[in-house]
Amino acid sequence: MREMECWKQYGFALFPRAVTHFYALRYLLWVKELPVDQPYDIHHQYLWDIRMHEPVYEAFSEILGTTALWAHLCPGEPAAVKGGICLQQSVQVPVKQWSIANIGDLFIYNAEECRIDLDAMPDYSWLPLTYFPAAPDNRSLLKERLRSWKASPHQAYLSARGHKLLGSERW
Repeated sequence: MREMECWKQYGFALFPRAVTHFYALRYLLWVKELPVDQPYDIHHQYLWDIRMHEPVYEAFSEILGTTALWAHLCPGEPAAVKGGICLQQSVQVPVKQWSIANIGDLFIYNAEECRIDLDAMPDYSWLPLTYFPAAPDNRSLLKERLRSWKASPHQAYLSARGHKLLGSERW
């Protein structure tokens, strides 16, 4: 697979069309319509729809070498491998070896090898989206994840995969 060859050689991979345009555009419109003073809710349905999307999950599962993953929700969670969904047409990927990403493309990179800050990209170019190997035995981390879920004003519908990505069910 071309993506895995790029991952092994350069520490990053681009998975074209990992997210449908519908999910990417719906998320982008929601974010742009948020009032300036309204806090961003990491548990909104539109985010969980993208997190639970099979091609996104499968790409991270392949890169990380495990099917037991948790979606990255909090700043203190481990994330040596990071990713993002392209939200615009023809966005320059911030690495020399690649050129352009398009809406719905998933960019995954090793943060230790590629010093990239997708949040610093202008105009909502990327939705940071990261997974890491599930850590169900880390009780304090699991407790914090479930606390943030229960405190959310939005109770997203989660599929069976979504509950496992949250940590409310074991893999």
